[in-house]
Amino acid sequence: MLRVVASHQPPLVFVNEAADGSKNFTGFLVDLLPMLLETAGLPRNYSIRYIPAAGGRQLENGSWTGMMGELTSGRADLALYPMTLTAQRAKYIQHTQPFQDGGYGLLVKTQAVNTAQRAIYIQHTQPFQDGGYGLLVKTQAVNTGYSFLLPFTWQVWLLFLMAMLAVVLLLTAMDLATRKARHAALEKVDSRKVQRSRKRDKLMGHAIETIMMAVNSGAAPASRSLGVKLLFIAWAIFSVIMLAAYTANLTANLTVNQLAVQIGSLADLAQSSAYFGVPADSSVSSYFTSSLDKAALLLRPRMIEYKDTDDAVADVRRGKIAAFVTDHINALYFTQVKPCDLALGSEVVGSGSLVLALKPNSTIRGKLDDAMLKLAESGQVPDLRRKWFQDNSECDSEATTEGGRLSMAQAWSVFVIPAVGAAAGILIAAAEVFYYNKMFVGVQSLRHDLSAMGARVVLSRRLHRQPRSISKSLRFGSATDHTFDVESPVQDADDANSQKSAADKAAQRDGSGSGSSSAKQQQQQQQRQGSE
Repeated sequence: MLRVVASHQPPLVFVNEAADGSKNFTGFLVDLLPMLLETAGLPRNYSIRYIPAAGGRQLENGSWTGMMGELTSGRADLALYPMTLTAQRAKYIQHTQPFQDGGYGLLVKTQAVNTAQRAIYIQHTQPFQDGGYGLLVKTQAVNTGYSFLLPFTWQVWLLFLMAMLAVVLLLTAMDLATRKARHAALEKVDSRKVQRSRKRDKLMGHAIETIMMAVNSGAAPASRSLGVKLLFIAWAIFSVIMLAAYTANLTANLTVNQLAVQIGSLADLAQSSAYFGVPADSSVSSYFTSSLDKAALLLRPRMIEYKDTDDAVADVRRGKIAAFVTDHINALYFTQVKPCDLALGSEVVGSGSLVLALKPNSTIRGKLDDAMLKLAESGQVPDLRRKWFQDNSECDSEATTEGGRLSMAQAWSVFVIPAVGAAAGILIAAAEVFYYNKMFVGVQSLRHDLSAMGARVVLSRRLHRQPRSISKSLRFGSATDHTFDVESPVQDADDANSQKSAADKAAQRDGSGSGSSSAKQQQQQQQRQGSE
């Protein structure tokens, strides 16, 4: 039985744990291995053992860690792992033909790639793919004329416009229905009130007010309907939340776009003060510790080694590190998975080939090399590459990202607010229409009766207080001089005016009488003087 060791290196090898604790293996290399064995005429009898390790490095005592250690120690016959072929590793292992050529990529997530340092201690087949190291960085879509649309996905934009249209139509319908019912009810009670109500009520500009509220510039609705006001309040709350999310995401998108332009190569990374990550015990870390590349030498003090690639990718997304340098093929994979917020740097660092590593003195190397060439010529290997590297892509061809965009999975709960407001507003508006059609006239009649009854009670109380006032006046004098008026203030004023006019007439009479007597006296005196 062929003893195979594997590590989680997507998309080449995916390791998933089943409910019973066992490991399930899928991926490009997992599909390639049985095809190689069958084409080579070897029995398809093998077992895969999982180890959480990278390619490995040589220790001071001459032993190896990681996959190299499993092969050189004889604990495994084949490593189902994208081993980067180096001159040092080739001395200790055998290997297959390369399955990919390339170098290292500057990316958020990294994998091991072929360099010139792994070919000393193991045998290997020819490379099954060439590649390099990739620079993985967090990015966003390139700035375009429609960057203002980036904060929301197209689904959110579509639902937002539909919600706005629905709110405008509902506000208009509810306002008109309640207004018509109120005017019809007032017509039955008092036609003059209808005219005053129509002059006072202003028809809402629902479309304008709704749109203005969406940009946080709206005012309270002019409608007297409680249902309309409730729906408008729900829309106002919804608009504030959406506007805040739009502003925050737009700022984040524009900021990340600038960062993506700044870091596209090792030189860009060297000019910044940011840290970057590499896989621990890998050819990538060896490249930065022993390479003569000037940019690599400058970056060496800021290098952080990660044993788990997922942790490195998470740190890139959180901004803890600016980039992650890994195998180009693995870096490319992480640009094609959601949330699609990672990008591959424009520079491919280093060069090398990815191979399947075999234990030293392996007897199946020649057969596997021939099988690798036959599969490549027949088109089966390219089919596998398309299956695992292209067909499984979850991002569009432009490598645009959704990381800084509000999607339906995040925004659906916000749309519940206007939906609940609409439902409650419709119920309240229906209750208002029912009230005006069925109950308004009766309620107004009852209020009128209660008002009339109250007026009679007040008049009765006034009449009961009048005898006490008269008796009190008699104790202090005549009833005509000291009577306390129990009538209305208007009557008191009339009485006072009448009394004043009577006094004026009396004074005039007195004045006229005294004037005539004095004239007679003067005439008599003149007559006496003439006779004398």
